[in-house]
Amino acid sequence: MNTLYTRLNQVVYNWARPFVRDRHTAEDLAQEVWLKVAQNMTRYRPGTNLMGWLHTITRNTALDYLRSVQRRPEVLLADHLELDRPRPGITPHQYAERKALAKAVAEHMPKLRPQQRECLRLRFYDGCSPTDTAAIMGKSEGAVRTLTVRSLRKLAEVLPPGDSSAELVEELLTMAVNRGRVVGMRIETREAGAHVPTKR
Repeated sequence: MNTLYTRLNQVVYNWARPFVRDRHTAEDLAQEVWLKVAQNMTRYRPGTNLMGWLHTITRNTALDYLRSVQRRPEVLLADHLELDRPRPGITPHQYAERKALAKAVAEHMPKLRPQQRECLRLRFYDGCSPTDTAAIMGKSEGAVRTLTVRSLRKLAEVLPPGDSSAELVEELLTMAVNRGRVVGMRIETREAGAHVPTKR
């Protein structure tokens, strides 16, 4: 068991990290995974897919954690949104504008329906894939893709009007397309439109 931990702990951490926003939580999840491995080692059949077994335990542990988070009171902060990150090619003015828009998203999210908020929170705050979002919400991947687009359309309606809001919603939709083959469509804000080409 010690040899297994030494050899694969970093792998387990790397699997857990995309599910959560900070490394400390990922480290806690990794430790929980190893506790479960120790408790269930007798269930593992030597010669079968060890990495697959370990990955399943890690994924289920992370999903259980995210489900528990969804049951807590919602506290969405601007700096939790993936768009609110410095990146190459963004000027200081653009970065300040993005931070303001991220704050606006956090402030206006309560105007969405509970399922819409949960969907956007999982996809863009927690960084979950469509598959994992579907597992947490108890929906099919197709239903999650549809809900993502509808939730973004509603978000576009409640955000402050203007080109910047349209660009933000377009980028969110682009992220959704890249992560889960969402069919692109036009998103209308109150004063501007954003469009992502259809991908099939």
